[in-house]
Amino acid sequence: MRYNLRTLGGLALLGGPAGESFAESRRKPLAMLAFLAGAGDLAVTRDKLATVLWPEGEPDKVRASLKQTIYMLRQELAEPELFLGTGDLRLNPEVLDVDLWAFERAVAARNPEQAVALYRGPFLDGVHINEAPEFEHWVDHQRDRLARRFASQIELLALGAMGKNDPRGAAEWWLLLTEQDPFDARAVSGLLHACLQAGDRPRAIRYAERHMNLMRKELEITPDPEIRRLVEQARARPGG
Repeated sequence: MRYNLRTLGGLALLGGPAGESFAESRRKPLAMLAFLAGAGDLAVTRDKLATVLWPEGEPDKVRASLKQTIYMLRQELAEPELFLGTGDLRLNPEVLDVDLWAFERAVAARNPEQAVALYRGPFLDGVHINEAPEFEHWVDHQRDRLARRFASQIELLALGAMGKNDPRGAAEWWLLLTEQDPFDARAVSGLLHACLQAGDRPRAIRYAERHMNLMRKELEITPDPEIRRLVEQARARPGG
């Protein structure tokens, strides 16, 4: 029996008798699975898991909580081999499919299109564990790292489309990147170049003005000179 652990865009465990409903009332057990998933092939000590998920508890009670959580997961999922190891633990890839692992494999295999398709949203989006600051810090770090990797994959697709003389396709990829970070001047610049190369001057002007207004209103800074140059170039071109 295989399960699918989704960590990109939220946190849920799919498949088996528990199904997606497992996410509703099992936040800390799922958080433990996510933390182990983030470690990949590296085992995590029980002490580390306890420190991350039950930082304020008394040592004996924390060890009991961890032991009970491990037992509960094995029992409810009917998977005694869910974890590999005894003292140090890691997830068994024969039991669990993890979208995070699939995303990392696609990046390593230089398959940006697959990587982008697998990225459903920020890592553990909307997930919080009360009174677990180390877990929250770890989530923030992973979320930022994965978002940057996702952005790099989109950029590869945009540059690839430009290399194939497909500026309209490139514009769509650059647009997706600006939706992830509307302040990214490099992405906006790529979007404007692609629009202009595709002959879509009105679209280039519209996106440039939106970006410049955002920079002035939200950050109170002058837009990038390259963006200003491109929008001036677009306005000066005849026709539409």
